[in-house]
Amino acid sequence: MNEKRIETAECVLPGHPDKLCDAAVDAVVDFVRRGRRPRFDGDGAAREGDPGGQCGLEAAVIFGTIYVTGRIAARKDLLDALDIEALVRGVYARAGYGKDAAGFVWSPHPETLGVMTQLCVGPFAEGEREMRHLSDDQAVCIGYANDLEETAHLPPAHWLARQIGRHLYDLRRARGAGQVGPDGKVVVRVETDGASWRPVHVSISLHHHEGSDWLFLRELAEEAVRTACAGRPTPVIELNGAGMFVAGGPMGDNGLSGKKLVIDAYGPTVPIGGGAWSGKDFRKVDRLGGLLARRLARSAIRRGLGREARVTLEYIPGCDRPVGIDLVVDGCAWSGEDALSRLGDPVIDNHSVWQAFVSAPIDLPELARWGHQIPGLPWETG
Repeated sequence: MNEKRIETAECVLPGHPDKLCDAAVDAVVDFVRRGRRPRFDGDGAAREGDPGGQCGLEAAVIFGTIYVTGRIAARKDLLDALDIEALVRGVYARAGYGKDAAGFVWSPHPETLGVMTQLCVGPFAEGEREMRHLSDDQAVCIGYANDLEETAHLPPAHWLARQIGRHLYDLRRARGAGQVGPDGKVVVRVETDGASWRPVHVSISLHHHEGSDWLFLRELAEEAVRTACAGRPTPVIELNGAGMFVAGGPMGDNGLSGKKLVIDAYGPTVPIGGGAWSGKDFRKVDRLGGLLARRLARSAIRRGLGREARVTLEYIPGCDRPVGIDLVVDGCAWSGEDALSRLGDPVIDNHSVWQAFVSAPIDLPELARWGHQIPGLPWETG
């Protein structure tokens, strides 16, 4: 923890093809979870609904078409109201596709987007709902936390990459019309000893068109980095190192849900279990276990066990709670009951954890875009 080392991490903007897929399937999960009526802008008003619906979805995009596959089980009235096309088009619009304030069109336009589905949709099978407290799959889930409040208890490079990405997104919406496209990438490098850190280098790739003002793009990138690094030395900034980035989003690359697992978790300095979160309801152990592991890691820090904690949970099909738990704090390891005792014997059974998480006032597509580790959410309380 006291030796200086280099950490790197990346972030992609909401218009990136993979993040479009993550947000699209999570928009559907969010509708089923809360009973939301779809609107084109993706911000439908909440209404009373049964949060016990089941979703296991994936998506793929290329050019002007998105493909959504998987299973949805829920009440009939909710399924009748489900408009996947409207939800997905709202995701594209929120990411910045379509006509911007300057009249420039960034393709694909949400209104002409092709939405193809291959889904198993219907009510729960007889007795299926009663089995939902049991894991329907295997999963290895990892949660991490450190004692750095300024980085939301995340690795500094990972936190900084997200901050720069968010500032770029906000600056584009505020001032980038006619110049900056929805797609973009950020890679940061920081030097850290575990207790302190400083930014060293930032690479930014901004989506644009052939007539975009490169000086404006540079000013936008520098402002995003300065804002994110406020109070620290400004790092070296490299913009569009490969040259022009005019074929952006799905018009330049294909995308899949579940491809940005390292970005969704804690960056490359922390192992990941391997299961995607987006597209899965809160009963699915990939998401439920991943969030529980984060909560337990936060708890280890809050209880003063050390400066850096990692929790690993093992789930197998048919279990009603993790069958294995490992805790590592500042290099010291505990397993099973010893680990739970150190953590204050928390409640970890699937149903209780689901009840604690499912009604949280969250917007799942936003978590898909910017990460689940947002202060104030139930798994962030520790």
